[in-house]
Amino acid sequence: MMKSVCDLPLLDVSNSNSNSNSPTRLRSEFNQATAPSWNELPANVICETANLLPNHMDFKSLLAVCKQWNSVSPEITRPPFPLLMLSKTLNTNWRSFFNLCDSKRYRLELSTFGGKRCWGSPYGWVVLLDPNSNAHLEHLEKGKQIILPSLNTIPTLAATEEWFRLIHKFIIFKQPSHESSFLVMAIFGPENSLAFVRVGEGAALNRRGQDEWVLVANPYEFKFKDVTCFNDQIYGLCDNGTLVCVELDAEVQVVSPHPEDVWEPQKLYLVELSGNLFGVFRYGYYYPLKRRYETVSFLVYKFNFDASSWVEVTDLEDHAVFVGDGNSWCCPTITISSSSNSIYFTDDNWDWQMYPGGEYGGCDVGVFDMETAVIQPLPFGVDNPSSYSRPIWVTTTM
Repeated sequence: MMKSVCDLPLLDVSNSNSNSNSPTRLRSEFNQATAPSWNELPANVICETANLLPNHMDFKSLLAVCKQWNSVSPEITRPPFPLLMLSKTLNTNWRSFFNLCDSKRYRLELSTFGGKRCWGSPYGWVVLLDPNSNAHLEHLEKGKQIILPSLNTIPTLAATEEWFRLIHKFIIFKQPSHESSFLVMAIFGPENSLAFVRVGEGAALNRRGQDEWVLVANPYEFKFKDVTCFNDQIYGLCDNGTLVCVELDAEVQVVSPHPEDVWEPQKLYLVELSGNLFGVFRYGYYYPLKRRYETVSFLVYKFNFDASSWVEVTDLEDHAVFVGDGNSWCCPTITISSSSNSIYFTDDNWDWQMYPGGEYGGCDVGVFDMETAVIQPLPFGVDNPSSYSRPIWVTTTM
């Protein structure tokens, strides 16, 4: 049975010493002193209290106070907790996760992740691809799997690249009809084409793309860089920042050209934040001797639908944005006890992996402060990216 990160006997691989104020001891003393009266707290009070806690370790401690408190966990609507899943470890089924809340590493046994490239999401699910072009979704905590149709069935997809570079990006969207029903989109090939498939329990039958890959009609041959769902509509960011509306049953429609004052970015991302649509533009340099990219800055623009134009912003409204391989998403900073107004990024540049089997890249990971324009590394310790395995952002909902 798979254990979640938080259900492990907390295999903390950091070098930290226990102290008298540890969460375990405090929780024990708290229980002994107050358990009889706290058992009677209404569920709505417990939920409101949980939503105010600054990080998921405090949240876990709250749920462990007593059975009554733990029983209301399904009713708590906190945003998911971001974790950095590090690269594979040789000769083991264990993967390390860096927790932004306490800057520690934890381990989770993931026997099905070996030898596969992964893409993360804000739903607790990860997309995995193996060398035979077989892909599936897997839930980190529950271990549940949803098989995707073979990538060999995607129209125009040709295996001219190494297997782990066939797909540039998988993005998944949870369907409202069912907890395990998804729309999966894939950006692939030298032209950054876009395809989609509908999979999972509760998915409507006989809909276009049900259990089969369908190519999105793109007569203008836009090169897709990212897509997101905003107000129940799929939008894409293409080329150097052209915003398009993606109609699954019709052609791609242009919404707006790229912002006027941007130069060619290294990477582009599309994020919904506080009821608005944001374009995130990432800039960096390639260092041939190091055989790696290094990010140097970001620009962020909010799209004004009334004026059909982009507006540059420098404030992320007490949110942190997460970009890299997989979905681009945001999280209220109170959830992770981190500095607000920041962009957390992983290395998703695979363009310069020119030598088959060469293991380099994957080290361009850090956090960009929007206010100071300073990039800081994340203190996750030693990681060893491989040709197909790099750090990605994932989530857990406890």
